[in-house]
Amino acid sequence: MPATNSKNGQESILLIDDNEEYLGALAHALEASIKGEVEVRTWLPTEDDPLVKLDSLVDDDTILVATDYDLTSQVRGLFGMTIVGWCQKRLIPVGDFSRKNIADLPKEPNLFELRVPATEEEGAAFISATASGFRELRRSLTANPEILKAKLSLAGVLATLLRKRELESQFALYMTRLGASNSSLLDQLRRFAGPEQPTDDEKRQLLAYVLGHVLPNAILKYPGPILSEKALCAYIATADEEGEALAQIFESERYAGPFSAQGRYYWRDQVDDRIDALAGNIDSAKFEMFSDYNRASVEKAAGRKLANHGCQRCGGTKGGFLCPFMRRPVCLRPDCSVSASSWVPQGAQLCRVERDFYDEWAPLLGL
Repeated sequence: MPATNSKNGQESILLIDDNEEYLGALAHALEASIKGEVEVRTWLPTEDDPLVKLDSLVDDDTILVATDYDLTSQVRGLFGMTIVGWCQKRLIPVGDFSRKNIADLPKEPNLFELRVPATEEEGAAFISATASGFRELRRSLTANPEILKAKLSLAGVLATLLRKRELESQFALYMTRLGASNSSLLDQLRRFAGPEQPTDDEKRQLLAYVLGHVLPNAILKYPGPILSEKALCAYIATADEEGEALAQIFESERYAGPFSAQGRYYWRDQVDDRIDALAGNIDSAKFEMFSDYNRASVEKAAGRKLANHGCQRCGGTKGGFLCPFMRRPVCLRPDCSVSASSWVPQGAQLCRVERDFYDEWAPLLGL
């Protein structure tokens, strides 16, 4: 079932908490961040039938819902997971946070979840950046109606919106078995397969919902065609502290698409072209690993040695890959990392798992 009809035509974000003071502080911080571009709605649940009230607060123009995990101080038995399930069934982006029982809420969200930081400042910044990403997807799909008629794959839609059609096959690797990650998504697809054909608005809602989760929770999180700042540092085989310096060198290679407000991201193919331009007459064939060539090229352009990262195996001078669990650079040496395709999305070509971490956990997980 899609969201209810728009109530006033203005895009909105709904914040839900059972602590009035925190709810007000979060709303104030969010309003300062989005500067009136979106209506900020708040709800302190007190109703006997809270889902009826929720339905009155959400409509077709609701971009995002953010809810506290534990709402029981106001309504007995009401938890954020109820709100999350209600929103997911209606293809409404939803994030949750926890201030009281932080350990009860995993830090890592599922593919179709959004995990909101618990503090007012960080939470507002995350909600603002995430809502901006969904808004941009919605508007791009509306501005390009031919996409709905072109019968493109989901990866093809994303590649078209990002003006990177040549990357469709790489994006497609992140999108295998999406239905297994969200049963509500399967329900929607089954409905669309019946006699009740979806409208263009429903198609756009579905596309924005799916792509709005795949982008931040998979493609931007696990480096492949797009590199986060941390992944770029690993790609250049240097420490995270060089992120600011690399941002200046690779400014023209920045990713500026949906969810780019969440951090600095870079197009890998453009980074490679820039590295080759910086290398000049450096012979890539003389280096043991591609990360050695990357580092040497950037050091030549910077006119100095880059900071070494913390790996004791190589002295912090090799890399090329990011371990998404240890959150640090790793390289192709067999004692440093291992390719573990079942641990990361298939498209994450620049992810490898740190060797000691893998050896510790792989037997326990049966992988």
